Amino acid sequence: MDREENVIEFIGVSKKFGNFFANKNISFKVKKNTIHALIGENGAGKSTLMSTLFGIYTPDEGQIKVNGKQSFIDNPNRASDLGIGMVHQHFKLVDAYTNFENIILGQEFTHRGVLNRQSAREKIKKIQQIYNIEFDLDQKTGDASVVVKQKIEIIKILYRDSDILIFDEPTAILSPQEIDSFLDILRFFIKTGKTIIFISHKLSEVKQVANSATVLRHGEVVANFENLENISISEMTAAMVGKKVVSSKNLLKKDFTQVGLKVENLSASFDKKIENLNFEIHKGEIFAIAGIEGNGQLEVELAISGLIHSTGKILVYNQNNEPINLENSSVSSRFGLISYVPSDRHKYGIVLDLPNLDNSIIRNMRNEKYVSKKYIKTQKVQELYDDIVELFDVRGDKTGQKNSRLLSGGNQQKFVLGREILTDHEVLLIVQPTRGLDIGAINLVHQKILEEKSKNKTILLISYELDEVLALADTICVINKGQISKKYFANEIDRYKIGRLMAGLNHD
Repeated sequence: MDREENVIEFIGVSKKFGNFFANKNISFKVKKNTIHALIGENGAGKSTLMSTLFGIYTPDEGQIKVNGKQSFIDNPNRASDLGIGMVHQHFKLVDAYTNFENIILGQEFTHRGVLNRQSAREKIKKIQQIYNIEFDLDQKTGDASVVVKQKIEIIKILYRDSDILIFDEPTAILSPQEIDSFLDILRFFIKTGKTIIFISHKLSEVKQVANSATVLRHGEVVANFENLENISISEMTAAMVGKKVVSSKNLLKKDFTQVGLKVENLSASFDKKIENLNFEIHKGEIFAIAGIEGNGQLEVELAISGLIHSTGKILVYNQNNEPINLENSSVSSRFGLISYVPSDRHKYGIVLDLPNLDNSIIRNMRNEKYVSKKYIKTQKVQELYDDIVELFDVRGDKTGQKNSRLLSGGNQQKFVLGREILTDHEVLLIVQPTRGLDIGAINLVHQKILEEKSKNKTILLISYELDEVLALADTICVINKGQISKKYFANEIDRYKIGRLMAGLNHD
């Protein structure tokens, strides 16, 4: 088969859930030995379509051809037999197993019913060497970083001899340096004869590595770009959202007066350790902590939100500018003072198997506006949910009766953000607010954060997206190995200087 032949062809593929078309009459081709991007807003149907190709769903209409032959893919094992592998946005790993065990799970080498670990390990080691994807095979997966977990998923599909590799939002969890390394891996895959389907919201990355792209909107194909060399990012954006998107930008303000959050000698330990951190944020100020993931950001987040024990002072200043010391206070006692958009929405933000309506008041159970004498005011809760849906463009559940796991990842994120902003607060602690979001949704989220600034709220932004930090922050510091740099005004620092600080170097 030469490069011009198609390894995948969708012909009129439709997938319905009830009366809702997640995919409708999808038709496009993926050429052998290319990177084909699948782009579109949240809820456009990208993940559903790839889950259909991978055998998680079966299409209601149409057909899928693999290597020129019509194929009925009714489960992931059948997809694997056809050489199709998928790295999902949310990893499918067993934390209690080792990295090695997760890789071979379901594809074990056996001899007379006995697991041949040596043969499996030799094959994995060879794959690691070929693609330069190194990590400790004997580490417990639950102890692994998100970057290592992604590498495990990649080795898993290569171990199964997959030639058609699907990546669903693979760079959403990576730092800028890690993104560059990952894109190099994709390029190397092409050199070794693989074919890539790359689901991404990050059009600059699509432009860097993809040969072609298909754009979905509301479950339908609205554009097929066969040669991305001739297509601009603005053209892709317009196809995705149906209109021109203007990015939000913070107008710097230096005359801050009243402190809103003061952290003194904060120390905590979870996965990493932070020691004696000191910073203060003013009301109306967006203070961003940048850095490579795993350098203490999680500990700062969990300590300020109250989810882990910490020492030192955390002072929040109320509307009367009176300091309230949150040292050793419970999570619930911080409600009304701190609104919190977590780095892991599934672990800390929502209960996936609760209805969205219930999730909308999780942090308001002590608020008399919604609960009185242990009775929930259902009308008020419904009004709150309706406001979240309308103001934050949450799609997929107008009434709030569906479980939260049925929302797409991007809509889950907008839901959590909306709930937290509409919940009473003095401080907004917001971590990776646009992880996995498309351009239209990113712009909406940024607008909402800037609106909070205009309301004189105190905002602590922790983000690995340098473009986001530079677009939103009034002031910036960098965290490295549990220590933070001095504080810079955003117009005093650029990407290069931040990069040096990330590496532990003084840019001066």
